[in-house]
Amino acid sequence: MGLRVYNTLTREVEDFAPQDPALVRMFVCGPTVYDYSHAGHAKTYTQFDFIARYLGRRYEVRYLQNVTDIDDKIIARAAQAGQSARELADYFQAAYDEDMRWLGNTAVTDTARALDHIPEIVSQVRRLIAAGAAYELDDGWYFDLSAFPEYGKLSGRMTVAPEDSLSRIDEHHAKRNPGDFALWKRAKPGEPSWDTQLGPGRPGWHIEDTAITEKFFGAQYDLHGGAVDLIFPHHEAEIAQMEKISGRAPLARYWMHTGLLRIDGAKMARSEGNFTTVRQLRQQWDRRTLRYAFISHHYRSSMEVTDELMDSAQASRKRIESLYRRATADGPSPDAVAREVRAGREAFFAALDDDFDTPGALAALFSLVRSLNRHESGLGADVRDFLMEVDALFDAFDLRGAGDGGDGGDAHIEEQVRLRAELRAARRFAEADEIRAQLAAKGIIIEDTAGGTRWWYGTGQEA
Repeated sequence: MGLRVYNTLTREVEDFAPQDPALVRMFVCGPTVYDYSHAGHAKTYTQFDFIARYLGRRYEVRYLQNVTDIDDKIIARAAQAGQSARELADYFQAAYDEDMRWLGNTAVTDTARALDHIPEIVSQVRRLIAAGAAYELDDGWYFDLSAFPEYGKLSGRMTVAPEDSLSRIDEHHAKRNPGDFALWKRAKPGEPSWDTQLGPGRPGWHIEDTAITEKFFGAQYDLHGGAVDLIFPHHEAEIAQMEKISGRAPLARYWMHTGLLRIDGAKMARSEGNFTTVRQLRQQWDRRTLRYAFISHHYRSSMEVTDELMDSAQASRKRIESLYRRATADGPSPDAVAREVRAGREAFFAALDDDFDTPGALAALFSLVRSLNRHESGLGADVRDFLMEVDALFDAFDLRGAGDGGDGGDAHIEEQVRLRAELRAARRFAEADEIRAQLAAKGIIIEDTAGGTRWWYGTGQEA
């Protein structure tokens, strides 16, 4: 069975088939760089990083992400800080890039800043004017929704709802339709502007994305991604702009949207004052545990970052590292073990082929872990090869450390296990039992077998 994905546009799970059988052209809405990236960004971009990596198993992937580096929010924040909008945007884009590198989000192949594409933006606005889909008011040019009857086909509606991103709703008493949005904003005193054939001004928000994707991909491409709160009005606006200009539909063949990150049951948002930055997460958790937590949730589901979730994520990834440690580097496993590995691998990838079902894939993986942990020996290179294949997608396991004795933490455990064995050999059982209890308190499971003592990270239940 081939890869199937849920398409927001059709509201169905469909076979995935890019226009070019060898190439996927993928665009995901990037950040507006007026502040540090937050945990919601980390979730969305980590999950799309995983999706791009998985697509890369079958196709060449060209993954484009834009950066909004001019915007009302940027201008207002820069004024408060006594900086130019460019200086502020440059600073926070650098901070965003650093956060993404820390998270291991490396699949993006092209990054495009809005201000590097002013000519393309102006071109799109002028073509919309020529098509009769734009009109001018005293503060700039607006898209006329009545010129695009299919507006709303992605979201199934035309009006705003509480969960929508409302920060860029452009208000003007003379708008023809309540949902009409700004394409080009006329210059205002003290604000940055660019002299163009539309007059001095700056871009509206929605037009940046279609100008950039048209430049890189043309009028149509394979996959458009973003968080679910961008469906309306932002993604509806993109569709209206590009399909009106080109006369071709759909703008993107597949639309994919990640669920929201929630805090205390509510959407995380700066406007609500309930957001956590990636910088703050970096102080609390290691990047592999955080990556695992995000990827272990289905990309379309909402999630909430809690201490309990992160403790569970850390314990889960340690179980994989423990299994890797037990597997020998050379030689195949015995036939019975090899069959288990093949079956587990097949179940793992079958789940991922079903709309990137990472929870289902992990269920298959941990079923294999439980099965393999029943074997005292005979875990060969095929076990390691499969786990390395998993980690190439997840990038959430310290397999290199697990394979060579671990980092400082694992090295300490190895030393404690060795010391316990010496104490047992000397019949100093009380001291040996004390070491076992100390390790158990840290979630370390020890098992004495005929082949020697082995250990792994547990979660309260045997792996």
